Amino acid sequence: MMLKRVLAAMLLCVYAACGAKVLAQDEVRIAVAANFQSTLEALAASYSQTHPAHFAITAGATGLLYTQIVQGAPFDLFFAADRERPLRLEQEGLAVAETRITYAVGRLVLWTPNRKVSGDLKQVLADPGIRTIAIANPAAAPYGKGAMEVLQSLGLTGYRIVQGESIGQTFQFLATANADLGFVARSQIRDYEKANGRSLSTEIVEVTPDLYAPIMQDAVLLKRAANNPAARAFLEFVESQESRDVIQSYGYDTPPPRTEDHARH
Repeated sequence: MMLKRVLAAMLLCVYAACGAKVLAQDEVRIAVAANFQSTLEALAASYSQTHPAHFAITAGATGLLYTQIVQGAPFDLFFAADRERPLRLEQEGLAVAETRITYAVGRLVLWTPNRKVSGDLKQVLADPGIRTIAIANPAAAPYGKGAMEVLQSLGLTGYRIVQGESIGQTFQFLATANADLGFVARSQIRDYEKANGRSLSTEIVEVTPDLYAPIMQDAVLLKRAANNPAARAFLEFVESQESRDVIQSYGYDTPPPRTEDHARH
């Protein structure tokens, strides 16, 4: 009897170890730029309907996430809001070569919460009643860098700038009336409209792409996930037409589909 119990216990340990291994292989830990969090969650939910995988998603400013990865944070995939950081990770040997993709092209909008827009972008920004403008930190968030480029392109300075650590925090500043207006991602406006069931079309001004450098958003497979098939498969899924349709519905542009023989960046 004692021998049977010992054998049973050993078998349970083996099954538990095997199960843990399977779960570890199917777990995908993702660091994602704050602007893309809702879209990524939608993509992960869609993927999970046909593929057994568990996603652990951490959102923040691209620059801060990059620093965490360099310092050893255990992420499998990095969805940045720029091209620079994923490329840097490749060059530093912290990402798997030839896995980098451009998954979205971000767009900026000017949001004037609870104030109806009157005039074009420059007219709205030149309103003498404007005291504070919210932007994301240009050093850490590409959308913040783009916002500064817009102001410089229009020759507008002298505002008191309220700076968010990420584009997510910048949106919160505006939503809670801690700034008169500000630059956010068009995708965030779409998220808000979907969540609250109301249109913000009278409160936003589209920013023409010629006023700032294109916000090309790249993703890459990190070195620790080189042997994680679930992470690789999800990255491939993000390039599918199904995923492109979802990404566009959240307010992003997408690059042209890559041909099969077209090497990654």
